Amino acid sequence: MSIGAKLGGAAGGMMLLLVGLAAGGLIAVAPDIAVPAAVLLAPGLVAFMFDPTPGRAVARAMLLFQAAASFQPLSDAWSRCEGMESCMDTVVRPRAVLTVWLMAALAWLLTQALPIGLKLLSDYRVRARRAALAARRDRLVKDWGLDDSP
Repeated sequence: MSIGAKLGGAAGGMMLLLVGLAAGGLIAVAPDIAVPAAVLLAPGLVAFMFDPTPGRAVARAMLLFQAAASFQPLSDAWSRCEGMESCMDTVVRPRAVLTVWLMAALAWLLTQALPIGLKLLSDYRVRARRAALAARRDRLVKDWGLDDSP
């Protein structure tokens, strides 16, 4: 049983509050990093707001892929830029933004295609096992001289 289920959904609201406080703190302390990070993570943040799946699984996958792809541009911005304008120039280069946003698209594609692929694989394995069992049954009927009809 999850913490959210134990607390009656209050943990989800508390988590949202803590994430909001952390984001507000980042904006207050380092706005020159927070704004480019928001631009890089925009598709995942929008998906997080509108994702109807349980646990926001699609949005979490998108944000995870985007966070991995945006680590290098954000670390470069952290060490090199001074002020909002230079950070925006450093981080929000078309190639960096395209790479991070493509990672979000890839995560979305995987969350949509992977269940279908796994279902097809499962169906294939069931059919193969069924055929193997039918062949074994036919061999046993033939070896024992049993009749198929009742």
